[in-house]
Amino acid sequence: MNEIKVGVIGAGFWANEMHLPVLTRLPGVKVITVVASTTVSAKKSAEKFNIPKWTTDYSEIIKDPEINLVDILTPNFLHSRMTIESAEAGKHIICIKPLARTMEEVVAMKEAVQKAGTRFFYAENVPFIPSLMRAMEVVEEGALGKVFRVKACEGIGMPPNQWAFDHAKSGGGAVIDMAVHSMSFCRWMAGAEAESVFALIGTFVHQERTQNEDTAVITIKFKNGVIGQCEDSWSLAGAMDSRFELYGTKGRILVDNLHRQPIQVVSEVGYSYWGMPKEHGLGWTYPLAIPGEISDGQYAMLSHFIECLRTGEKSRSEFEHGLAIQRMIEAAYRSAKSRKAELIS
Repeated sequence: MNEIKVGVIGAGFWANEMHLPVLTRLPGVKVITVVASTTVSAKKSAEKFNIPKWTTDYSEIIKDPEINLVDILTPNFLHSRMTIESAEAGKHIICIKPLARTMEEVVAMKEAVQKAGTRFFYAENVPFIPSLMRAMEVVEEGALGKVFRVKACEGIGMPPNQWAFDHAKSGGGAVIDMAVHSMSFCRWMAGAEAESVFALIGTFVHQERTQNEDTAVITIKFKNGVIGQCEDSWSLAGAMDSRFELYGTKGRILVDNLHRQPIQVVSEVGYSYWGMPKEHGLGWTYPLAIPGEISDGQYAMLSHFIECLRTGEKSRSEFEHGLAIQRMIEAAYRSAKSRKAELIS
């Protein structure tokens, strides 16, 4: 495959802060079109990243014969429809987490991709975070002995998008939005599939805005005996949380993925770094030695997907990875209702 030409559907946080800064810099990759819900946001993203075309109609990307890779960065309720239509048009697909709202939607996606014979990449950044990749190397060296417990905490004060409060669009709250990251970490580090899930969920901070849960504490038993713990929320006051822990018979690892730099900057005019515009550093920020798209694994993830597309090699994050997480999500919601551990279906 020569130049890979991409259509990006979505112009929100994940597009502007993570995917577009990477895709527009990768050699041999050209972003042709960006889609957004409004002309203003689509044009703004296109101009910011020098993308030649923008639109509010995602079908223009799917119908465009020039585009061979579609990057789906939309609300959850659109993932299944857009994946199916993209696959039917012969496009390769990157889809942000979660795969979809329900297992029924996931099954339909899988059937469409298999029938089309196109590639599908599950955009979960956790396995590509540099600090966690290094942690896995330490585990594989045997430095911790036998790993028996893994834990992740992912918390924010509220979702960045208002549609997340709408159950019909999101399919759920902190579990489907935040715990997907924690589950991905636990599954990766446990080195096995989940056997059962026990979940306690509740809505404590945003009960007047949504029926979705804003807090979840989940315990996972993996088939090899490893215990996983996930603490995830939209209810973390005044801060963000992203911590990962590994416990073995001979050692442990603690990773705080946010406290990477001691420098705090408050600026009313903004500042630039790593080629990003000044507004990138506007307000109250922690300027990183490297930008977030690298420290959070987005660069490693997307460049890996592009390389796999070129070579035909199997990716580290394909459909079955998202499917495994979806099974845990569904088990967690069943457990929250039954108030007992639920086996993975």
